[in-house]
Amino acid sequence: MNRSKLLCQWLVCLGLCLGIVGFLAPASVSAGDPVALSESERIVLLGNTFVEREQEYGQIELALRLAFPEKTLEIRNLGWSGDNVHGESRAYFGPVSAGYKHIQEYVDLIDPTLVLVSYGHNVAFEGPEQLQPFLDGYRRLLDDLKKDGRRIVVLGLTPLEPVYRPADEVRQLNEMRKKYNAAIGQMAEERGLAFVDLFQSTQQLQQDLHVERLTDNGVHLNSRGYGVVAEAVVQAFGNSLLHNGEYLLFDSQFQAVASPLQDAILRKNELFFHRFRPQNETYLRGFRKHEQGQNAKEIYEFDPLVESAEKKLQPQAGELMRGWLTAE
Repeated sequence: MNRSKLLCQWLVCLGLCLGIVGFLAPASVSAGDPVALSESERIVLLGNTFVEREQEYGQIELALRLAFPEKTLEIRNLGWSGDNVHGESRAYFGPVSAGYKHIQEYVDLIDPTLVLVSYGHNVAFEGPEQLQPFLDGYRRLLDDLKKDGRRIVVLGLTPLEPVYRPADEVRQLNEMRKKYNAAIGQMAEERGLAFVDLFQSTQQLQQDLHVERLTDNGVHLNSRGYGVVAEAVVQAFGNSLLHNGEYLLFDSQFQAVASPLQDAILRKNELFFHRFRPQNETYLRGFRKHEQGQNAKEIYEFDPLVESAEKKLQPQAGELMRGWLTAE
């Protein structure tokens, strides 16, 4: 029997019957045991470029759906390139406070039960002087996000690679990222929040899975990089798609079978992106709305399209896993 199929047999039989099942010790998570997923979850991914680019690959969402096919999951990506804990990039032409308000408004719109939040990838380049102001802003954001009983998981930073920068420079930058990463972890622990140490986890998984490069350019993750991060996230929730050195998302036979589900995830992400980030925002709801503001009603027409696409994903994940199990 193909070892990957044997993995799926364990995954589906144990996962469907018992719920969360871990094949390995979970990735580094502070504040106690691995995070338990409820039977039904609305999950928000919130952050900057690291989060926004994930929707182009869908690896984290794919891994969560495959690892927990018995759960009812709804997942939305609220990433914004260049964003920080103050919401500065989301402000359009307004003050920074408008960008921060924008974060809160869209999180409230989705009304998640669980938020996976990741900031600090950019500010770590600015050195130790900006660490404390960053943490102060991060604490404020986490406190505001935690209202209404939302659970929060804080994701750490990912390491840089010497692609275009010299290796010595990258080592120095990574030392600073380690300091930021450790400080973020301590901040999460002080607030009783789970923290996933992606810096440590991705480096270890990269070695275990024999992944040559995690990034396109030394900074931004490639498909393999997001696949590695996806495994670290799944482990943080007490499960794994890795067994005896083989990883389901990197198995070529399984990739062929799973590609329709991944394509459907990417399509759903695209629909929600247009709902969340209309290209002509300035004309629809900004300072030029007097010209085309009447068309803003079309933004909300994406809602039923996103919901319809979403409802098909988790059943498709369960069917995929059952089909893979029986196709020996």
